[in-house]
Amino acid sequence: MRSVVCALALLTLPTSAFAGDFDILRGTVTTYRWAGFYAGGDFGYSAANVNFGQAAGPDIANILRNNAIEQDEQISQWPLLGGNSNPQSMNFGGFAGYNTEWENVVLGLEVDYSRISLTASSSGALPNQGFTDSTNLPTGHHYVYNLSASGQSSFNMTDVASLRARFGWEAGNFLPYAFAGFALSRASVSNSATISYTATDNPDSETPPLQPLSPLAFGPTTQTTAQTSFVYGVDAGVGLDVGVTSHLFVRGELEYIYFAPVDGIRLSISSARAGVGYKF
Repeated sequence: MRSVVCALALLTLPTSAFAGDFDILRGTVTTYRWAGFYAGGDFGYSAANVNFGQAAGPDIANILRNNAIEQDEQISQWPLLGGNSNPQSMNFGGFAGYNTEWENVVLGLEVDYSRISLTASSSGALPNQGFTDSTNLPTGHHYVYNLSASGQSSFNMTDVASLRARFGWEAGNFLPYAFAGFALSRASVSNSATISYTATDNPDSETPPLQPLSPLAFGPTTQTTAQTSFVYGVDAGVGLDVGVTSHLFVRGELEYIYFAPVDGIRLSISSARAGVGYKF
């Protein structure tokens, strides 16, 4: 009698339970649900590459805007300031997003914010730069210039936000993913440039001799600009989410952001961070 009862009990078990067990073994269904809304916080480390090479250019171009030597010699494009600076900073912030899931494929949209403090500065000078320019001069006349330029630039970034699209591959409670999107940051920039030059005429040798033109003298003239503005960039990276419970997950991530130049300064940021999130 006991054998019959046991047999009947086995026959009455839902067949879907057995099918589900075999599906999990075959890997045809997900073992962890990533779909839905989520949010969390993170912290990490950021390192920037700040190139000041052309930072003084806009101020130099404005000082020489009515001068033929800027058009002929492109002085605003000279590498006046030092090259790269590499400020570093801790970062902390948060993220929120939404995932959709098709079997093992997870697609999502996420918003991220990081508080950082990246500060860098540079200065430089090009004294006694000699060149010859004959633009708008009478035939046979050539001004020989002796030009000196100096400049300073400083940069500070405190906030970075990004909107990114994510592509992930669900492997149980592991979700490796890649992302790409757009970044927005608040940055303060201060630039200064000083220009001075003298020029003397060196006429061609002719008979009768040409009378030299009057010597020229300019400056020193200084221009300073300062602004706090938003800087735009592109964002890309990879990461890994690991489910700890049905709602809680931890995250590790690597991110790279390249920003559009601001006042001649070129900037990129690389970040590594770890975080904890909650799935609603």
